[in-house]
Amino acid sequence: MSSSERGRAGARCFIQEDDAPAKQRILEEALRLFVRDGLCETSVRDIAAASGYTNPALFKHFRTKAALALHLFEQCYLSLFHALTRAAAGRDFQARQHAVVTKYLEMLDADRDAVVYVQDNLRHFWPQMPERVRRCSIVALVHTLLKHGRVHGIVTAAEPLDLLVAGWMGILQQFARLWLFGQFKGAAVAHASHLEALLTRMVAREGKS
Repeated sequence: MSSSERGRAGARCFIQEDDAPAKQRILEEALRLFVRDGLCETSVRDIAAASGYTNPALFKHFRTKAALALHLFEQCYLSLFHALTRAAAGRDFQARQHAVVTKYLEMLDADRDAVVYVQDNLRHFWPQMPERVRRCSIVALVHTLLKHGRVHGIVTAAEPLDLLVAGWMGILQQFARLWLFGQFKGAAVAHASHLEALLTRMVAREGKS
């Protein structure tokens, strides 16, 4: 199975158990088209045609295309956040970093469109998120992770922590995009050890890399 096929196989992180079959299909096809073609370029007619339902069927579940796109972002984002939060819990820095990197790559393998959709649309949708979602910050999670490493003398204090967070997240996010475009072969998680080593060197205190 190719990486593209894996991204569309199995349970989707943005599907709820009580979602009607028609809603599930609409969500799946909308996400695929949003990632492939872009939000602006994808029309309601495109989503209806791809899902096999009429425009009125789509509007039964979502008032507008914008409401559909916003719903997808929230579900994909929260799924990623909660998975990374569970991975980061209760371990020393090296183990926590390893768990977070591995979980991120596993989610990329399991549902690549959901992860890429979050990354590519964070700036657009984040200001529209309700406060309950905005409290679930992946940036804050990584900040806490690196701060923990700094307290234990592993992460450098020579650079601003916010800058290290930006660099740490940027490496993973850019890897995801290049992997999506076929620059990296095989499963995303197969590259975990190399990415983890790179991230460790980037944030390491002098003499600790």
